[in-house]
This record gives sequence, C-alpha cells and structure tokens, in this order.
Amino acid sequence: MNGLDNFKIKDVYQENNKAFRALYGDKDKILRVEAITQPNQFMADQYINADISQVKGLFTDALAPYPGIASNTITCGKEYQPLYFKTITENKLVVTYFIAYLNSNLTYGSCNESQAVNKGISIYFYCLKEKKAYHFEIIAPRKPFESAINSYINMARSIKCN
Repeated sequence: MNGLDNFKIKDVYQENNKAFRALYGDKDKILRVEAITQPNQFMADQYINADISQVKGLFTDALAPYPGIASNTITCGKEYQPLYFKTITENKLVVTYFIAYLNSNLTYGSCNESQAVNKGISIYFYCLKEKKAYHFEIIAPRKPFESAINSYINMARSIKCN
C-alpha cells in the first residue's frame, strides 16, 4: 500500500503463525494492523463481514433506556455515520473500506461534534497466496484527515498482495 513509509512500529500485540497485530505511528497519525491467517476467501469474507457488522451495529437506531419526553430512540445523525465502499484494485484485489469518526479513545461510535475528534479509514482485504485477511486502520485528528481524505482513499485503492 502506498503512503505507509513514514510509519514506525510502536507496539506488537500478537505475533504467531495465526495472527499479527501491531500499532504503528507517524507524527499525529496511527496505523493499526491486523493480519489473520484464513484458509480461503470464504472464511476471510466471513471475518471481514463480521468485523464490519460490528461497526455498523454501533450506528443502528436503538430503543432509549428511558423512553419518554425527549425521545423513544437513540439515533446517530447521518453526518456521523460511516461511509462504506468496495473497490477492485488494478491487481484484481477486492478491497472493502469505510471512513468513520472516532473518539479520543480511538473507538468508533461518535455521534456528536464534541466526541468526533478523530477520523479514520478502515481497510479490509484478503491475499490468496499468503492465505491472510488484512485489516488496516489509519487514524488521524479529524481536520487533518478530512483535508487529506483523497490520499487515504488512494491508499486503499493502491493495495496489492505479494
């Protein structure tokens, strides 16, 4: 993937024959990497779809714990909901990604201006030769991310497997 040259490793959470999980940094940007061994495309798709479904669930309307005067449901405004995309790279690699707001704890689910302090792109793909599903998250403070959003999208579209 283009644009990752300046990221330096900060921490490795897991490294074995089944998974690699690590955190990288570049000034004010963070890159979270996850590579999971998956025997085939079907299993990788299941892993990817489950992960994306978890994020989608954060933004689904829910019943208010105390329904009444103010509202019967808890909703997240459209302007704060993730945008989901799927693309096919020049190398015929299917890449799924979404762009979403994150809070100061670097978690998804921010639905108001005061919480949506970061923004990120979450990228998923499967490399058949390696038999690995990949998940890359690039996170930056909101304004710098938004001013360079096309470069992040181009990163997702530049992915290729070895």
